[in-house]
Amino acid sequence: MTKKRTGKVMLSILLALSLVVTAFAYAGAAGGADAAAASKISWSKAKAIFKEELPKGATVKYVHLTRDDGRSVYKGKAVKSKYVYSIEIAASDGRILDKDKDNEGSRYTASKVGAVSKTTIRNKIKNKVPGAIIIYVKLTRDDGRYVYEAEAYKDGYEYDFEFSKRGAILEYERDKV
Repeated sequence: MTKKRTGKVMLSILLALSLVVTAFAYAGAAGGADAAAASKISWSKAKAIFKEELPKGATVKYVHLTRDDGRSVYKGKAVKSKYVYSIEIAASDGRILDKDKDNEGSRYTASKVGAVSKTTIRNKIKNKVPGAIIIYVKLTRDDGRYVYEAEAYKDGYEYDFEFSKRGAILEYERDKV
């Protein structure tokens, strides 16, 4: 065998060997990704953890899997009385990452002179975003006037509304959650 031919054979062997090593390395990385995906807690487990953090009688509005700050998390909202509970759970191990309780109730009622009812506002939200889950509707005082503030959720989006006390939309925002 000539030196030229021996060099070509060696080069072929080295290329084949590097392909095999690369294939095994890739398979190992993919296996690691599969293992990481398999280690995620289920939606049912996340919902159970979420419910454990809530007061008795709270109504769960949603729990869904999303990405936040480069990691997979379950986000959920629930309501009880005049409070809205927001909880974020690590999808990797079920740790509570964030927990918030907001007083979304109001000492003002829809009986303020000229104000439409909360039901009217709810219907306007349902017309604007059919199928949305309404988190809250409240009449509050803002800059010296009464307005309705409302929040709804649908398909991974949070909708924030502000209505005049007579029911006209003043502000509307849609954010990915």
